[in-house]
Amino acid sequence: MTTKKIFKPRQSTGWVWVGAIGLVLLASGVSLIIRSGFSGPFMLTILLTVPIGIGFLLIAVFFPTMRYEIEGTHLTLTYGPLLRYVIDLEQVKSIKRRDLGFVIVSSFRFPGLALFSIPYPEVGSVKMCATAANSGILLIETESEKYGLTPADEKDFVAELQKRMGK
Repeated sequence: MTTKKIFKPRQSTGWVWVGAIGLVLLASGVSLIIRSGFSGPFMLTILLTVPIGIGFLLIAVFFPTMRYEIEGTHLTLTYGPLLRYVIDLEQVKSIKRRDLGFVIVSSFRFPGLALFSIPYPEVGSVKMCATAANSGILLIETESEKYGLTPADEKDFVAELQKRMGK
């Protein structure tokens, strides 16, 4: 029987940025609804700001659920019901701690939180589930993908990965 080990990410206040943006968008959309109803020139703005604001708030709410689970020969990165990456440890080519470059265009990268696939100039697309966007990222490279994460106890996390990988 293989045991499951769960590792938490490094501490971060990244959820504050996302929550604040969500509140601003939601408040803007609701105030437009109150002022003009569901008609008029602001209809498109209302249809965009309210759902996007709710989405950002949900991402902020799920922040405490971020974790990294090692079970058998698989590593699973999760962020609530929104994100789940499963990595076959037998396919891992390298594990490196590094700082990643800054990119203006990204899918979901804020100070203290990086999720989903983000393009970085020097390494290409990285599937992120991390409490940092650029610095101190543990980059796991497999045959086909790169993953970025930020375990709080990086030394034990890497030791457990290497043990499960047989290296």
